[in-house]
Amino acid sequence: MAKSLFLPKKGSHPGTSIDEMAPCTDGRMGEEETAAAPSFRKGTPVMSDKKIEMPEIVIPPHQKSKPKEHWADQEIKKAAREIDEGKWDPEPDPEIDDAMRSLRIALGAGTSGVAIGQPATEEEFRSTEMLNLIGRHPRVIEALEKMKLEVYSPPDPHAALERNLAMQELAVASTRPQRWDGQGRWEGDENEKMRYGRIMTPMQFYDRLAKVVGNGRIKLGEHVVKTSPEARSGRIGLYVDNPRWTGGRQVIDDRPLRIQRLRSEGEALLRTAKQLRRLHMNAEAERKVRLAGEMAEEAMQLQMNLCAEEQLKEPEFLRVGTLQWPAMTEWMIMTFTRYGAVYAAKFLGWRTALLTMIRARAITEKEAHKAFPVPSGPAAAWYLQQLAMLRNAEGTVQ
Repeated sequence: MAKSLFLPKKGSHPGTSIDEMAPCTDGRMGEEETAAAPSFRKGTPVMSDKKIEMPEIVIPPHQKSKPKEHWADQEIKKAAREIDEGKWDPEPDPEIDDAMRSLRIALGAGTSGVAIGQPATEEEFRSTEMLNLIGRHPRVIEALEKMKLEVYSPPDPHAALERNLAMQELAVASTRPQRWDGQGRWEGDENEKMRYGRIMTPMQFYDRLAKVVGNGRIKLGEHVVKTSPEARSGRIGLYVDNPRWTGGRQVIDDRPLRIQRLRSEGEALLRTAKQLRRLHMNAEAERKVRLAGEMAEEAMQLQMNLCAEEQLKEPEFLRVGTLQWPAMTEWMIMTFTRYGAVYAAKFLGWRTALLTMIRARAITEKEAHKAFPVPSGPAAAWYLQQLAMLRNAEGTVQ
């Protein structure tokens, strides 16, 4: 018996139509083969017997057509079954019972819902009554309280990974405006160690600077300020005399006495007005009340002016730098969030205090570098860049 095989031509694809196939046969087919052979029509594609490897597609459970039933739905069904089987009866509640007895009227007279212009049916009443009973069931009440505390958690590891990646991207994008240009020079353990430099105490720094600029020109603060009660380090300021401070030469201010007098006189007027009302002298009483109100307003305005001037008055000293106590690194070391945003200073470098004093013109660049010569290396790049920008802005070389 001759076998009939349809083989593709050389170079043809297994999915090519029957017209493009090269028959490999002697032109004869047996009766068994004719009965078993498929009926091909012109243009019908013939597929190869070769097994095609398809990638395995994993569908998360929550994305399938029939997700797992929520535990709260199961509790509601259990409550309905217990009510239907008579295993639970609600405790009498007169308020709810009265509302249920008048339910037919409420359904028929509503302006929206199931019964606009038509009386409510018995089926609607029974359905609403059943929902009311289910809502009073302890199972349903407990489920509702638990759902208030339920926090969304991804149903599977794939969803958790996608959610974490999405949150990471959103956090990085939101913190992009908080990044510095070239902040990579501060990031990483290697850069941190490089920026330790010469570690000094505030007193060592102050004594070394005073040998160049002289004693008394720069003053070291007397108090250390901690940013939090549990902090292990604090900050201490560097100050210079304020040339605008007048000290004890201030003119005596009589406004506090005026404020006190206005308040006492206003209170006396109010007491007098109260007595006049008892004598039915209402017109005179209103005049004294109005006068007392004007005095109170004047006293308040004087008090506000005093408070504002107290906040804005010239201090005796001006802060021109900040040091870290009890010890500090040479270069500032920054702290960054997990998303790369600048958070805060981890260590205040004493070079930063020098730069601040130069900008404030408390000392010159020449004096600063005479007391503290600048070392070479990548740690000093930003510091030298800032000094160059300051010199170019002023057009001078200090």
